[in-house]
Amino acid sequence: MIKCVFFDLDDTLHDSSRLARLARRAALHMMISKGLPVSLDEGYSRLVRIVKEKGSNYPGHYDLLTEEIVGKRDYKLVSAGIIGYHNTKFAMMQPFSDTLPTLIELKKMDLALNILTNGRAVKQWEKVLRLGLESFFDNVIISEVVGHSKPDPEIYKSALDIAGCAPGEALFVDNSLACITGAKQCGIKTVLMNRERQQAPSDCCDIVIDSLSQLPEAIESFI
Repeated sequence: MIKCVFFDLDDTLHDSSRLARLARRAALHMMISKGLPVSLDEGYSRLVRIVKEKGSNYPGHYDLLTEEIVGKRDYKLVSAGIIGYHNTKFAMMQPFSDTLPTLIELKKMDLALNILTNGRAVKQWEKVLRLGLESFFDNVIISEVVGHSKPDPEIYKSALDIAGCAPGEALFVDNSLACITGAKQCGIKTVLMNRERQQAPSDCCDIVIDSLSQLPEAIESFI
């Protein structure tokens, strides 16, 4: 019987990828309006490349962009980028439309709910709080805090210990096949959150869903 559910955060409970695209383009708009000599498409292409090379948690994306385009770190332009990015993020960050109704249904089922996410602790907690999700979850487990990242099996073992749950009583929901595989290696039941309805290997997980609203019924199938 499933007693404990672990959710990935980004692109499972909210549309992190879309938000990042919109916020980065807004950052470029702001930087260009303050004098960055580049077209929107060219600037965005360069920014995406820098993010890919340095990682999304690197703090100096706009510093590197201005150094690359104007030959020096321009603090006015960097600040403009930060303002554009954060204004968009704050205005548009929200859960998927099926997130809150599903969490409410799962709480009615008396399940222990947890978030298991990779990333910086402050950054991920900020998302949880801005999304208004804190009250639904017993634990928010973040890779930076536990010292391991998905899909390393150690992070799932740590999550089970924190939640006080046996592998056979746990369910893990994620949009990443790699992260699903890591959970399966630990004996955890898995659900692939496949919003894009991409072709997935038949043995990649226990159940594939394309909406969180399907999750309560999926959980009942394990009982």
